[in-house]
Amino acid sequence: MILILANQSTVDKIRNEWSRVQYVSPGSKVTIELHQGAAFDTLPTGKLNVKGKSADRTGYDTYSMIRSARSLQRVANELEEKGHEPESSDEWPFEGKFLACPILLSLATGIALKAWQCSERQAPPDRTHDLLKLFKSLKQDTQEMLEARMRKVSPWAMNAEQLGMHEAPRDVQDMFFARTHPLRDVLSDHSDANLRWRFLYERHMETFETGEVDNALTVIIDAYNERRWF
Repeated sequence: MILILANQSTVDKIRNEWSRVQYVSPGSKVTIELHQGAAFDTLPTGKLNVKGKSADRTGYDTYSMIRSARSLQRVANELEEKGHEPESSDEWPFEGKFLACPILLSLATGIALKAWQCSERQAPPDRTHDLLKLFKSLKQDTQEMLEARMRKVSPWAMNAEQLGMHEAPRDVQDMFFARTHPLRDVLSDHSDANLRWRFLYERHMETFETGEVDNALTVIIDAYNERRWF
């Protein structure tokens, strides 16, 4: 089976030429399935689509990027909820879910940060998967706003507040599960998580803070959706 994921214009063009969405190639057993992918949609002019408005020069539909990030997050959350115990004596699905969640969450976080980048710069995003680098590339007031929102939902930040550890070094804060900069710290700790977890077989051990990364991703997405860009 061949899966084709394309923008709306391409989908319409192919549908006009094919009699049905599922097409079996003559003389073969290959089935082609056609799906519209929101992340591939841009305006016909190549301008950025922002809630019915447009921004010049990037060609990136940042709201589709945010929707893609949210979709990946939901899939990761569903896998996380179902993946605590093996469903049967077959351990393969359990191990697959365990490996998939960090990859999906780190990928979604990178996409969401790049949506912020595109909208602030009015230019294409950096070609990097480094989450901390993407975060630091945002405007200073954006970083501070996202950090403030993260402090409201992060258990680590709440511990830092209750224990009065605002001036304590990072290693001391970690001993008490406390962080005064929870967003920056979690992005720093997982800056290359997408790479590390995709090649986990090259290492003996990796850790991934699923809950804290999920909180960070929710903060980044929600803040983007609430902001008026134009």
